[in-house]
Amino acid sequence: MSKPLGSVRVVGGNLRGTKIPVEHAIGLRPTSDRVKETLFNWLSLNIEGARCLDLFAGTGALGIESLSRGASTVTFVEKNQVLGSAISASLTSLGISNAKVYLQDSIKYIESCDTQFDIIFLDPPFKSDLLLSSLELIAERNLRPNGLVYVEFLKNDVKLPKEWQKLKAGSTKRMEYSLLTKG
Repeated sequence: MSKPLGSVRVVGGNLRGTKIPVEHAIGLRPTSDRVKETLFNWLSLNIEGARCLDLFAGTGALGIESLSRGASTVTFVEKNQVLGSAISASLTSLGISNAKVYLQDSIKYIESCDTQFDIIFLDPPFKSDLLLSSLELIAERNLRPNGLVYVEFLKNDVKLPKEWQKLKAGSTKRMEYSLLTKG
Protein backbone atom coordinates (compact mmCIF):
# COMPACT_ATOMS: atom_id res chain seq x y z
CA MET A 1 0.00 0.00 0.00
CA SER A 2 1.27 3.49 -0.80
CA LYS A 3 2.03 6.10 1.82
CA PRO A 4 -1.18 7.95 2.82
CA LEU A 5 -1.47 11.63 1.81
CA GLY A 6 -2.93 12.57 5.15
CA SER A 7 -5.96 11.74 7.20
CA VAL A 8 -9.56 12.64 7.94
CA ARG A 9 -10.94 12.77 11.45
CA VAL A 10 -13.99 11.09 12.97
CA VAL A 11 -15.89 14.05 14.45
CA GLY A 12 -18.28 12.29 16.84
CA GLY A 13 -19.35 9.11 18.58
CA ASN A 14 -17.22 6.46 20.26
CA LEU A 15 -14.40 6.85 17.69
CA ARG A 16 -14.34 10.67 17.99
CA GLY A 17 -10.91 12.08 17.17
CA THR A 18 -9.72 8.92 15.39
CA LYS A 19 -7.75 9.66 12.23
CA ILE A 20 -8.46 7.68 9.07
CA PRO A 21 -5.62 7.58 6.50
CA VAL A 22 -6.34 9.15 3.10
CA GLU A 23 -4.73 7.52 0.07
CA HIS A 24 -4.00 9.40 -3.14
CA ALA A 25 -6.65 9.05 -5.85
CA ILE A 26 -7.58 11.38 -8.69
CA GLY A 27 -10.82 13.17 -7.92
CA LEU A 28 -10.95 12.10 -4.26
CA ARG A 29 -12.62 14.83 -2.17
CA PRO A 30 -12.92 13.90 1.51
CA THR A 31 -15.95 15.50 3.14
CA SER A 32 -14.84 18.34 5.42
CA ASP A 33 -15.25 18.11 9.19
CA ARG A 34 -17.71 21.02 9.12
CA VAL A 35 -19.94 19.34 6.54
CA LYS A 36 -19.71 15.96 8.38
CA GLU A 37 -20.71 17.64 11.61
CA THR A 38 -23.72 19.28 9.93
CA LEU A 39 -24.74 16.03 8.23
CA PHE A 40 -24.57 13.96 11.40
CA ASN A 41 -26.48 16.62 13.35
CA TRP A 42 -29.21 16.18 10.70
CA LEU A 43 -29.03 12.39 11.14
CA SER A 44 -28.82 12.39 14.94
CA LEU A 45 -32.30 10.89 15.43
CA ASN A 46 -31.89 8.34 12.61
CA ILE A 47 -28.36 6.94 12.87
CA GLU A 48 -28.71 4.67 15.92
CA GLY A 49 -29.28 1.11 14.66
CA ALA A 50 -29.41 2.21 11.00
CA ARG A 51 -28.29 0.02 8.09
CA CYS A 52 -26.11 2.30 5.98
CA LEU A 53 -24.61 2.18 2.50
CA ASP A 54 -21.54 4.29 1.70
CA LEU A 55 -21.62 4.24 -2.11
CA PHE A 56 -18.55 5.69 -3.90
CA ALA A 57 -16.98 5.34 -0.44
CA GLY A 58 -13.61 7.01 -1.15
CA THR A 59 -11.97 7.34 2.27
CA GLY A 60 -14.86 5.54 3.98
CA ALA A 61 -15.17 8.49 6.38
CA LEU A 62 -18.97 8.82 6.17
CA GLY A 63 -19.52 5.12 6.83
CA ILE A 64 -16.98 5.00 9.66
CA GLU A 65 -18.56 8.13 11.18
CA SER A 66 -21.94 6.31 11.02
CA LEU A 67 -20.52 3.30 12.85
CA SER A 68 -18.94 5.59 15.45
CA ARG A 69 -22.39 7.09 16.08
CA GLY A 70 -24.28 3.80 16.46
CA ALA A 71 -25.21 2.52 12.99
CA SER A 72 -25.82 -1.23 13.13
CA THR A 73 -24.05 -2.00 9.84
CA VAL A 74 -22.33 -0.19 7.00
CA THR A 75 -21.71 -1.49 3.51
CA PHE A 76 -18.87 0.32 1.71
CA VAL A 77 -18.67 0.20 -2.09
CA GLU A 78 -15.53 1.52 -3.79
CA LYS A 79 -14.23 0.65 -7.23
CA ASN A 80 -10.69 2.01 -6.70
CA GLN A 81 -8.70 -0.94 -5.30
CA VAL A 82 -6.25 1.26 -3.36
CA LEU A 83 -9.06 3.19 -1.66
CA GLY A 84 -11.14 0.06 -0.98
CA SER A 85 -8.14 -1.72 0.54
CA ALA A 86 -7.46 1.34 2.72
CA ILE A 87 -11.06 1.25 4.01
CA SER A 88 -10.67 -2.46 4.84
CA ALA A 89 -7.39 -1.75 6.63
CA SER A 90 -8.98 1.10 8.63
CA LEU A 91 -11.90 -1.11 9.67
CA THR A 92 -9.50 -3.86 10.76
CA SER A 93 -7.27 -1.47 12.71
CA LEU A 94 -10.33 0.00 14.47
CA GLY A 95 -11.67 -3.47 15.32
CA ILE A 96 -14.90 -2.88 13.38
CA SER A 97 -16.65 -6.09 12.37
CA ASN A 98 -20.16 -4.87 11.49
CA ALA A 99 -19.10 -3.56 8.08
CA LYS A 100 -18.36 -5.01 4.66
CA VAL A 101 -16.31 -3.56 1.82
CA TYR A 102 -17.12 -4.35 -1.81
CA LEU A 103 -14.37 -3.56 -4.31
CA GLN A 104 -16.56 -2.99 -7.34
CA ASP A 105 -18.35 -0.45 -9.49
CA SER A 106 -21.07 1.29 -7.46
CA ILE A 107 -23.71 1.23 -10.20
CA LYS A 108 -23.18 -2.49 -10.78
CA TYR A 109 -23.42 -3.07 -7.03
CA ILE A 110 -26.80 -1.36 -6.65
CA GLU A 111 -28.12 -2.98 -9.82
CA SER A 112 -27.46 -6.41 -8.30
CA CYS A 113 -28.14 -5.64 -4.61
CA ASP A 114 -31.52 -6.49 -3.13
CA THR A 115 -30.69 -5.14 0.33
CA GLN A 116 -32.61 -2.10 1.51
CA PHE A 117 -30.85 0.54 3.58
CA ASP A 118 -32.02 3.17 6.07
CA ILE A 119 -29.36 5.71 5.09
CA ILE A 120 -27.37 5.93 1.86
CA PHE A 121 -24.40 8.24 1.34
CA LEU A 122 -23.94 9.28 -2.31
CA ASP A 123 -20.83 11.28 -3.09
CA PRO A 124 -19.80 10.21 -6.61
CA PRO A 125 -17.13 11.92 -8.69
CA PHE A 126 -18.17 15.43 -9.71
CA LYS A 127 -18.86 16.11 -13.40
CA SER A 128 -20.36 12.67 -13.98
CA ASP A 129 -23.91 11.38 -14.38
CA LEU A 130 -23.38 8.91 -11.54
CA LEU A 131 -25.40 10.84 -8.95
CA LEU A 132 -28.59 10.90 -11.01
CA SER A 133 -28.29 7.31 -12.23
CA SER A 134 -27.60 6.16 -8.65
CA LEU A 135 -30.64 8.02 -7.32
CA GLU A 136 -32.82 6.43 -9.98
CA LEU A 137 -31.65 2.90 -9.13
CA ILE A 138 -31.79 3.45 -5.37
CA ALA A 139 -35.37 4.74 -5.61
CA GLU A 140 -36.41 1.49 -7.28
CA ARG A 141 -34.85 -1.02 -4.92
CA ASN A 142 -32.33 -0.03 -2.25
CA LEU A 143 -33.99 2.48 0.08
CA ARG A 144 -36.28 1.42 2.91
CA PRO A 145 -39.56 3.33 3.31
CA ASN A 146 -38.75 6.69 4.97
CA GLY A 147 -35.07 6.07 4.25
CA LEU A 148 -32.65 8.95 3.80
CA VAL A 149 -30.09 9.71 1.10
CA TYR A 150 -27.23 12.16 1.54
CA VAL A 151 -25.83 13.69 -1.65
CA GLU A 152 -22.91 15.98 -2.54
CA PHE A 153 -22.53 17.70 -5.91
CA LEU A 154 -20.97 20.74 -7.57
CA LYS A 155 -22.97 23.94 -7.15
CA ASN A 156 -25.42 24.51 -9.99
CA ASP A 157 -24.36 21.25 -11.66
CA VAL A 158 -27.23 18.89 -10.77
CA LYS A 159 -30.99 19.27 -10.85
CA LEU A 160 -32.36 16.66 -8.46
CA PRO A 161 -35.26 14.54 -9.76
CA LYS A 162 -38.75 15.63 -8.68
CA GLU A 163 -39.47 12.38 -6.83
CA TRP A 164 -36.81 13.29 -4.25
CA GLN A 165 -37.71 15.71 -1.47
CA LYS A 166 -34.96 17.83 0.11
CA LEU A 167 -35.25 17.65 3.88
CA LYS A 168 -32.11 19.65 4.61
CA ALA A 169 -29.55 21.43 2.44
CA GLY A 170 -26.30 23.30 2.81
CA SER A 171 -23.44 24.52 0.67
CA THR A 172 -19.78 25.48 0.63
CA LYS A 173 -18.07 27.75 -1.89
CA ARG A 174 -17.82 24.91 -4.38
CA MET A 175 -20.48 22.32 -3.64
CA GLU A 176 -23.99 21.64 -2.38
CA TYR A 177 -25.05 18.89 -0.03
CA SER A 178 -28.54 17.71 0.81
CA LEU A 179 -30.43 15.14 2.81
CA LEU A 180 -33.19 13.63 0.69
CA THR A 181 -36.12 11.31 1.07
CA LYS A 182 -38.29 9.78 -1.60
CA GLY A 183 -41.31 12.08 -1.92
